[in-house]
Amino acid sequence: MDDLLLLQIFLIIYNTNSNTFLVGGCVRDMLLGKKPKDYDIVTEANIEDLRPVLIENGWQVDAVGENFLVYAVSKNHQQFEIANFRKESGFTDGRRPDKVEIGTLAEDALRRDFTVNSIYFNPLTNEFIDPNNGRKDVESKTLKFVGRPHDRIREDYLRVFRFFRFLSKLGFKPDNRSLKACRELFNEAYSKTNSERVRMEIERMSL
Repeated sequence: MDDLLLLQIFLIIYNTNSNTFLVGGCVRDMLLGKKPKDYDIVTEANIEDLRPVLIENGWQVDAVGENFLVYAVSKNHQQFEIANFRKESGFTDGRRPDKVEIGTLAEDALRRDFTVNSIYFNPLTNEFIDPNNGRKDVESKTLKFVGRPHDRIREDYLRVFRFFRFLSKLGFKPDNRSLKACRELFNEAYSKTNSERVRMEIERMSL
């Protein structure tokens, strides 16, 4: 991953005077001293307003997840995801939200799966925003769901299998409440999750 491209696109968005951060696995990996494989960017900027500026600077913009307020931007064979801060509601299929709308950073943090994946970082100012105390869990290497574990799991049942994959890959220890919820909802999650998605999570434990 070209860090100069990351900084370039970050500067383009940040110069709109919009709150913009890296979030998710990339921030977690940086705190663990690992090189991130990819970078997710969240912002309050209007992506459609950014599109002409990005194109002018040589970026291609694809609304790959427009219904979920997620865009893919690419340049020189490097791709980044840019999303708005989001608020989600309704999870009738146990996989994706029924409704996604622009939200605040606080609302965006509440929709994330694990506390260690809900840390926001601005690489230009070196500022961290950590609504769910994820840095503490990174330091103690504890894997914990954001908020109520049962609620997070029923929003996307695949999170049960992601929980065990993360324990295996990151070498973390499980939060007791989170582990209990995964055990209690395991059969429910298995019956409501596409078998191919489960297989992929299992395979990724050893990759």
